Amino acid sequence: MITQTPWFERKFDLNFPVGLYPIIIARLEGALPRIVAIAKNVSDERLTRKPNDEWSAKEQVGHLYDLEELWYVRMGDFLSGKELLTAADLRNTKTNEADHNKERIEALIDRFSSARQKLLSKVKDLDETTALITSLHPRLRTPMRLVDHLFFIAEHDDHHLAKLRELLQES
Repeated sequence: MITQTPWFERKFDLNFPVGLYPIIIARLEGALPRIVAIAKNVSDERLTRKPNDEWSAKEQVGHLYDLEELWYVRMGDFLSGKELLTAADLRNTKTNEADHNKERIEALIDRFSSARQKLLSKVKDLDETTALITSLHPRLRTPMRLVDHLFFIAEHDDHHLAKLRELLQES
């Protein structure tokens, strides 16, 4: 089995045409049904299991919800012309302190759904000029277009969905 590259080791090729915008929006819309498909009919015991003391399946879903606020704030950064995007908490304090394992998976999914719909309503119908607005990503220290940042979010979703799938497929 191929080991997944850790998130903070990822590099991003942002040399794609703005015409991929509709595809990226479709990926962002598709995160919710994929979470539901992976987590449905799974016992709470499996959803809260923490192999190697890493995040459980519930914590993976909770983390996706936890970051929606940052993604929304960063969209505001782009739209207001900020030169530097709002920085993420690289220690993931919000997720680590949230105790997502005490929540029902349905509640975590509902929270993610509401937050993602808020983000999508802000970005799904942007024009090309807006999608090309650029700002500096604080951790990567690279300029990103708004469309690049949406790609970054979709990649982050996929990173955690792969972790979620791996956790729930283990015996």
